[in-house]
Amino acid sequence: MKTTLSIIKADIGSIGGHIKPSKQLLERVREFVEKNSKGLINDLYVSHTGDDIALLFSHQKGTGHEALHKMAWEAFVAGTETAKEQGLYGAGQDLLKDAFSGNVKGMGPAVAEMEFEERPNEPFLFFAADKTDPGAYNLPLFLAFADPMFCSGLMLSPAMAQGFKFTIMDVEYTEGDRIIELNAPEDLYDIAALLRDNERFVVESIHSRSTGDIAAAVSTTRLHNIAGKYTGMDDPV
Repeated sequence: MKTTLSIIKADIGSIGGHIKPSKQLLERVREFVEKNSKGLINDLYVSHTGDDIALLFSHQKGTGHEALHKMAWEAFVAGTETAKEQGLYGAGQDLLKDAFSGNVKGMGPAVAEMEFEERPNEPFLFFAADKTDPGAYNLPLFLAFADPMFCSGLMLSPAMAQGFKFTIMDVEYTEGDRIIELNAPEDLYDIAALLRDNERFVVESIHSRSTGDIAAAVSTTRLHNIAGKYTGMDDPV
């Protein structure tokens, strides 16, 4: 059975401006998730980067699972109530819709998910950023998966030497999702040309060309595209 990792992150309130959530706010969100996640997840990690609270789940429900997303959304709603009671700055700031509609994508929170066949002793890295754009990871992901001067595995591993498929999104395109798929190493210069404009073109996912497995997933939410006005930075995971 495949394993899924889901990261769902939102700014729902902060002490002293855009600094960090209060201890009570973090505990409220953690308690809600622990109480309502039975049967949904295998494990949970609650953290914060700046004033953004991130929920990291491991589970076997697949990506975009409605019940999991709803539980995360309701945890943020419950946390927002605590933030309002405490008079925190920006209470509920990233919750841009009034009601859950099946998936938190497009509702304000940042979401990154990947489903894969778990190997023995499977390692993974979870990155979270505050006060920046979705393209914050463009350069490190390009270096890790396309530059053999940075990642020697691209030369040493026959499977990695076959390269990776970069799925890149044009986040300034407002008529829907504009997706560009390019392969490294053949399209290396085209990939670099796009990813240099990290406020418009951002990595959405990276897949191994050897196995087809997903290697990286990035949230691509643009809050101003959802809200129709400036509501803060996008803070990707």
